[in-house]
Amino acid sequence: MMVAHPRPLLVILLQLLLSCLPALGYSSNRFFYQDILNGNGNGEIHFNGVKLHVDSSQPSVFALRGSNATLSCRYWYEPELSSPRRVRVKWSWLPIVGGHETDVLVAIGPRIHSFGDFRDRVHLRQDSPGDASLVMTELQLNDTGRYRCEVIDGLEDKSATVNLELRGVVFPYQPPHGRYNLTYHDAQQVCQEQDSTLATFEQLFQAWEEGLDWCNAGWLADGTVQYPITKSRSPCGGLGLAPGVRSYGRRHRHLHRYDAFCFSSSLRGKVYYLQLPQKVNLTEAQQACFNDGAQIAKVGQLYAAWKFMGLDRCDAGWLADGSLRYPINNPRRNCGPMEPGVRSFGFAPPHHKHGVYCYSAVVVFPYQPPHGRYNLTYHDAQQVCQEQDSTLATFEQLFQAWEEGLDWCNAGWLADGTVQYPITKPRRPCGGLGLAPGVRSYGSRHRHLHRYDVFCSSSPLRGKVYYLQLPQKVNLTEAQQACFNDGAQIAKVGQLYVAWRFMGLNHCDAGWLADGSLRYPITKPSRNCGPLEPGVRSFGFPPPYQKHGVYCYSAGMQ
Repeated sequence: MMVAHPRPLLVILLQLLLSCLPALGYSSNRFFYQDILNGNGNGEIHFNGVKLHVDSSQPSVFALRGSNATLSCRYWYEPELSSPRRVRVKWSWLPIVGGHETDVLVAIGPRIHSFGDFRDRVHLRQDSPGDASLVMTELQLNDTGRYRCEVIDGLEDKSATVNLELRGVVFPYQPPHGRYNLTYHDAQQVCQEQDSTLATFEQLFQAWEEGLDWCNAGWLADGTVQYPITKSRSPCGGLGLAPGVRSYGRRHRHLHRYDAFCFSSSLRGKVYYLQLPQKVNLTEAQQACFNDGAQIAKVGQLYAAWKFMGLDRCDAGWLADGSLRYPINNPRRNCGPMEPGVRSFGFAPPHHKHGVYCYSAVVVFPYQPPHGRYNLTYHDAQQVCQEQDSTLATFEQLFQAWEEGLDWCNAGWLADGTVQYPITKPRRPCGGLGLAPGVRSYGSRHRHLHRYDVFCSSSPLRGKVYYLQLPQKVNLTEAQQACFNDGAQIAKVGQLYVAWRFMGLNHCDAGWLADGSLRYPITKPSRNCGPLEPGVRSFGFPPPYQKHGVYCYSAGMQ
C-alpha cells in the first residue's frame, strides 16, 4: 500500500495560514519568512507589496576583440528596503548564431562562479548597491550574442538583456585548393586559421551596406549560405534582381561545399610591409618576419589593418596561408580597381619571389626601477626599457593599452618625450573622481631635468618563457645559474609580459626576473592569486638573498 508523503499537506496548511495573516493585523506590505515553502534552507523571503525591478541602461554594447566590456545591469526594490538583501545573480549567454542559452556567471552574496570559456574572464562590477553589471575581459570573436542578467530573490525572478557586438571587417575566403571546396566545419577552421571567425548574417549584411560585392556563395555562422551583391549582373542572380544579400538558405553542413565569409575584429599589434633588399619565396618570407621580431601576417590580420589602421601599400606580399595580397585605402593607377579593398593574386607557387607582410603585436607595461618611483630621466627611461627587452611605448600604443583596460596612476615617459598615464577607473589621487577615464597627459617635459617612471612596449618573442621547476627555492644569483644550467637565461620583464599577453602564460608562483624583481603572470584569475583580473603581479624588488622561484627564457623560433 502506498503511503502519502506528508510534505504537500504541510505546504498547503502553511499557505492557508499565510493567506490569513493579513486579517490578523499584518500590513499588506510586510514580508514573511517561508523557508519550508522555498525548500532551500537559505532563509529566502517572499514579499507582499514589495516589487523587484531589473533593468539595463544599454540595450547594446559595441566593442573590439581583446578589449574589455561592461554589460550594464541594476536591480532595486519598490518601495525601497531598509536593509540589504542576499540575492542570486545569474548571467547567461545566447550566441548570435542561436542554439542553447549557456551559463556565464552565478553569484550568491560574495560567492561567484564562472563557467566554460568565460571562466576567469568575467566578474561582477558591484560598484554600488544593486549593481550586477557584468565585466568581461579579453573579448573573443565568438563572445557576440545576447546576454541575460537574471536576479532571483525568493519567489521574485526578474531579468534584463544586453546585446554584445564586436566591430570588425568581413572578407570572403577561398582556400588554396579552389572554389566551393569547404564544408561548414572546413569553413569554421579556415576562418580560425586566418585569425577570424565565421561571419554572422548581421555582419555580412552590414558589410554589404558598406559596399562588399562578391559573387561566390559562402558559409555563414548560422549554417546558411549567402553572398552580397551591390552591382546586379547576369552571373550573380541576374540583371533584373535588385542588389542585396542573396541566400541559398540552410545547407547540409557535412555534404555541401562552398566558400566562406570570415569576420575579423581589431588588432593588438600592427601589420606592415617588410622592406627587404630582394624578393623572397614563402619559406624565406616566414624567416624574414621572424628575424624582424614578428610573424608572417594572416589574411584576417591584413584585412583588419586595412579596415582599422588605414594600411595602404601597392606591393603584393606573402601571407601565412601562402596567398599573395595587398591593401589599398587610396585607390590610384596601377594598383587595381579605383576603389578601396584588399587585392588578391590567389595562391602563387611557394618558390616564386615576392614581398611579405609581417604582423608585430606589442604589450605595454609600466616600469619603475629598483631605486623607486619617479627616478628616471628620458634617457634613463630609454635604457631601462632596452634592458627589459623592450622599447619606449608610443602614445598610440599606450592609448590602445588603455582601451584594453590598462589602469596605472603613476606618470611615465613615452617615446615622443611626453609624460602620460592611463586611467580606466577615475579616483581622487589620479585626476579626481569628476574626470572622465582616459590617458592623462603632463605634456612634453625636459628630457634631462625631469624624472618620472616609464611605459615600455614589447613585441612577440622568438623563444619561450617558463617557470623553472626546482627542488627548492633559490636566491637571485642561484636563479641566474639555474636558468643557465637549464640551457636558458633568466627572463626579463618585457619577456614575461609578452609570454603572459600573447602566449597565455599562467603561473601563480612568484619568480625572480633579470632585473631583480619578483613577479608572476596570471591569465586565468583565481582565488589566492591576487586581483580577479588578468595581469602580471609584482612584489617589487626583494633583497637578493631571499629564496624564491625563477622564470627562464629560452630563445629559438617556436
